[in-house]
Amino acid sequence: MKKFYIYLIFILCVTYKANSFNKLKNYEPRTFEIGAGTTYLDTSANFNSDGNKVNLIGSNKYTLFTSFVTSRYVFPGSWSMSASANVSNAESKNSDFVRTNSTFSQLSLAADYMVYRGFMDFIPELAFSYSLDPIEKNQDTVMTDEGVMELMAMLKAQNSYSWFSYYLGCGFNYRNERSSLFPWNVGGGVRWGQSFVGIEVSGFQSVMDDPDKGTLESARYSLVQKVNGGSYRFYSVNPSETKASLNIDLGFSRGIVLKSFVATSLVGQNFSSGLYAGLGITLLFDAFSRKQPEYHETTQEEKYKIQTEDGVDQHLFQKEPEIPKAPVRSDQKQKEVVSDADLQSQLDEAEMSIKLKSNKKKKKKR
Repeated sequence: MKKFYIYLIFILCVTYKANSFNKLKNYEPRTFEIGAGTTYLDTSANFNSDGNKVNLIGSNKYTLFTSFVTSRYVFPGSWSMSASANVSNAESKNSDFVRTNSTFSQLSLAADYMVYRGFMDFIPELAFSYSLDPIEKNQDTVMTDEGVMELMAMLKAQNSYSWFSYYLGCGFNYRNERSSLFPWNVGGGVRWGQSFVGIEVSGFQSVMDDPDKGTLESARYSLVQKVNGGSYRFYSVNPSETKASLNIDLGFSRGIVLKSFVATSLVGQNFSSGLYAGLGITLLFDAFSRKQPEYHETTQEEKYKIQTEDGVDQHLFQKEPEIPKAPVRSDQKQKEVVSDADLQSQLDEAEMSIKLKSNKKKKKKR
């Protein structure tokens, strides 16, 4: 048991993020989820500050692969902790260079709690993300992450029927040295067994200005043009985006679910426009096995013992044992039988004797 808790703490400290996958959550107590997968982004265009879609210069292109490991443990009381670790591989192409970069990019930790269960389940969530690949103003490598610490608070709601489920959420995402965001999502789909097919519309909007707006803004975009092929995926000023996703979950059993999604950018500002895809697997474990009692027939006496094992001295309610009578010996019975026969014989002899004496007296009188 001690090793299990050490392993649990380790996983929670190094592992949270699953991008546009189906966001329905399960709250079976004492269950442990482990997930892994890869997401992909391909972009050759941006949304400018006016919201117009503009292609990158020439044949410039930016691609990003993010491999993730996630975990989540559900505690009794309908609350859980989750975590993730991301490893990213990015490539940018422009007319001068092809840059690549592979790095352990981000660690995240989150906690959520179902505060209300009814017509919809309401779930506040708090998540903390720390970048392991910060952005330097004079760097020469392609960007794999936003490069800053983030703290996000979300309020989510969901309802899962036997054949249809839906969910929605919104919140606030504070980003150190960047603009703060308003993230949101709404989705739903059809369920059968452990499988799910649905659609989701999600996005974010800048709600607090970037500290570099109007001052170092041109320097930021010069660096983006140099190392990211001109893509606004990271390091842009006051970005926003709305995208649509198709989610497909294939449940082979309660404990094994294969998840996938494809998504495309719809509108945005100061952000990349591209195609997203992802594939992952989730494994669900019961953290504490519950051994079922073996069935066996019990006699009436055993049932009585089970019902009276309550700590009370049951000897107080038992009858006093009867003292067994000494068995009658067979020779005593024979003596009793013989004595009765002798007594009857003696009575008969006495009666005959009396009769003889009476007859003799009568003869003498004559």
